[in-house]
Amino acid sequence: MNVFEQALLNTLMGMGTVFAVLIFISLLISLFVYIPSIERALKNRSSKKEKKAAQEERPAPKRPILEEVVEEEELVDDGELVAVITAAIMAANGGAAVSTDKLVVRSIKRVKRR
Repeated sequence: MNVFEQALLNTLMGMGTVFAVLIFISLLISLFVYIPSIERALKNRSSKKEKKAAQEERPAPKRPILEEVVEEEELVDDGELVAVITAAIMAANGGAAVSTDKLVVRSIKRVKRR
């Protein structure tokens, strides 16, 4: 019986250790709810310090500086665009499935990708 009792105690000790660690991990995971609020508080504290330091370092501007931002669109020739779309459709359909004479592109919509 001595060997049996020792084996039983070893088993119980191992299972107890496992359950204790699982309970600890469960408590640790339950504390993850508070991490975003702590992170926000630290970020606000550091941003306040940065703003204060920036205001002390930088003198007030004498006159406002205005810059005009011009955005240029890159326009592609319609013929090139049609050729690219036609080639993509032909490649997707195996090359011979769609006749190029009867292919009509009515609208082009941008697809949102992740």
